[in-house]
Amino acid sequence: MENLYKQARNFYNRNKISDFEFDCVRSEIYSTNKAILSICAFVTMVLFFVLFVLSLVIKDSAVFRQSVFYAAIFLLHSAFFVTTVKLPEKYEKFTVLLMYLYIWSFNFYTIGMSVYSHPENYAVLYITFEFAYPLIFVDKSRRMFLNSLTANIIFCVLTFFAKEPANYKVDIFNCIVFYGLSYLPSFYLTKIRVREFSLRQIIESERDTDELTGLLNKAAFTRQAKKSINSAREGILIILDCDGFKQVNDTYGHFVGDHVLKLVSVCIRQTFRSSDIMGRFGGDEFIILMDRTSLTDIAMLRCNQLLERLHETKIFPENSTDNQTIHASIGFALYEGEADFDALFQKADKALYEAKNTGKDKVCQFHL
Repeated sequence: MENLYKQARNFYNRNKISDFEFDCVRSEIYSTNKAILSICAFVTMVLFFVLFVLSLVIKDSAVFRQSVFYAAIFLLHSAFFVTTVKLPEKYEKFTVLLMYLYIWSFNFYTIGMSVYSHPENYAVLYITFEFAYPLIFVDKSRRMFLNSLTANIIFCVLTFFAKEPANYKVDIFNCIVFYGLSYLPSFYLTKIRVREFSLRQIIESERDTDELTGLLNKAAFTRQAKKSINSAREGILIILDCDGFKQVNDTYGHFVGDHVLKLVSVCIRQTFRSSDIMGRFGGDEFIILMDRTSLTDIAMLRCNQLLERLHETKIFPENSTDNQTIHASIGFALYEGEADFDALFQKADKALYEAKNTGKDKVCQFHL
């Protein structure tokens, strides 16, 4: 028996999803659960609305004598649906809370139906849904099954006291068996989903990342910037262009030119927030979207800090006699309700050309 326990424990430890793996794809898990929850909430909302209507029409049927009850559940699941659909991305972590609230709303309903409304019948509805939850939603296995275990204990206790022995014995037996049967497929499904999310992240990262600098490439930056601006309706777009970069390439070669671009990308990362969107737009041109802000004073401060970092960065740090550093021109523009991203880009680009045409190595803000 002890050997069997060790084998089971080793099997679990080899195949479980670690907290690190789970945290790496947490946003994908939130997004998936949000989509699943919105579909489930919509289906159950429609179902209970139909039951409510039928309960008003077929008043003589024993099945349809719970109009107020059906109406309450319909309103509750409507709230789940609307909340899930309207939930902003920055609050997606609350999807887990909504998911378990939804599950427990069904637990209360199915336990009530199985134990009190129809005590003479077997608890098929409750056991079916308890088996389905871990297969439908994605979460850490131990949290999902502790949740299911709590519901099953409540169900078994209530069933024991409320039902006849012939019924409660079958229900408790089925509850234990199906609880165990749902664990293994859910365990593997969670593992498959999490590793699929991880693989997708790797593929998307390779597709969206500029190979030289590690920043976003042009297509990925444009896509993310548009998404951010459309959702937040604010932001500051910054364009940086290296001064004299062609001369560096012509004098020292493309290898040194590539090294300069890498140094610029490092300075950009050190200056701006991790939540800001940073990319290489092509050649020696870089672009940053200061996400969800309209503070132009802060943008000017950050741009000047970036220039200072570039001025302090030596192109040839190992060569004490060559103190050549990096210089750049920067232009930025505030989002002011432009029709599209291209219009905002044109404004920032005009500010960049103003910096280029008025002495270079400076920061200019777009003004009408």
